[in-house]
Order: sequence, then C-alpha cells, then structure tokens
Amino acid sequence: MKKLSEYKDEEALDLLADILEPVALIMSDNTVKEAFDAGNRLKMISAIIKAHKAEIMQILAAMEGVPESEYHCDILTLPARVLEVLNDDAFMQVFTSRVKEMTSVTSSTPAMESTKADEQ
Repeated sequence: MKKLSEYKDEEALDLLADILEPVALIMSDNTVKEAFDAGNRLKMISAIIKAHKAEIMQILAAMEGVPESEYHCDILTLPARVLEVLNDDAFMQVFTSRVKEMTSVTSSTPAMESTKADEQ
C-alpha cells in the first residue's frame, strides 16, 4: 500500500475523491475528536475501528486500488494497515487540520465596541 504522499497528479485526485466521504464521516465523530483533542491516539484508533468499519474498509480498498467488495483483511493484517494509514504524515496533517477546524470555536459576529456614554 502506498502512502498518501506518494500519490501524484490524477491518481491523487482519484484517491481523494474515493476517500473524501469516509474520512469526513470519521472526522465528524465526536468520540474520535475528543480522543484526538486529549492526545489519546489509542482511544482515537479504537473509536475509529469500533464506529467506522465500513469507512475504514472503503479507505483501505481505495488505497490498495481495488473495489471495496474485493478488499479483504484479517486480524493480523488489519492493525498493520490501519497503523500505516494513521502513521502517514500526510494523512495526519489532513486529519489534524480538519479536526482542529471542526472543533475550533469562532464567533459569527464581529466584536462590538461599548456604546455606554461616559459618566460625568
């Protein structure tokens, strides 16, 4: 399996199109975001595996270049594949920036100056 950073040009665009939806679903999971924010990588991986099996299979199949119906893994190969993806610097940069973006609190209105008149 190639690392995300090894995909170039049209191949990178195709992969992005294939994994965009499953990655977005995983990143929107509150349990995953909370584990990430707490710096608990094992809890984050566990949360992803437990709640997003279908999305993991979609991502791994896309990265292997095979249809999801033809992708198979077992208890020995799955952890290695999942760790390969999660240890990929490019994947973690995308994941990190997206989780931070989704969890940051921003104001939708500009700050206002006080309009209280000076007391004399």
